Amino acid sequence: MKAVLGIMAGIIFVVYSVYFVRIIKGEPQVFEMEMLKSLAAWMIERGRASKTQLWLMYFLSLLLELVYFILSFYLLTNPVLRFVTAAFMGVEVYHMSMIAVYFRRFFAGKTMISQLFNWPLERVSATFFFTHSFLVLVSLIIF
Repeated sequence: MKAVLGIMAGIIFVVYSVYFVRIIKGEPQVFEMEMLKSLAAWMIERGRASKTQLWLMYFLSLLLELVYFILSFYLLTNPVLRFVTAAFMGVEVYHMSMIAVYFRRFFAGKTMISQLFNWPLERVSATFFFTHSFLVLVSLIIF
């Protein structure tokens, strides 16, 4: 179980490090626009199938986050790290709920793709994921 958590935390740490560095440097907008343009191009390429595939990715993300948080909470015995994990879980519940709302609005034609993401909230989530995964890795290595 610790190996699975370590692998998940390592992947999260590496994936979010690029965005985190941009956030710290104060220039996340360039990266965010690249992501948005890539999403738009992907959706155009996929056509109608993109709606189903995007929702599938959303629910897969929910499942992976749930596994990550359960493993973190179960395997990490440090009370401070457990508190941070619980706080982060709350942020992610709100974050993923808002993404579902934005997706529904977008696919109903009520909003444009440029308004699909709440970038300040995305930055908070990315910062939390980067920091939490780092703390998990350190905790697993040391303890």
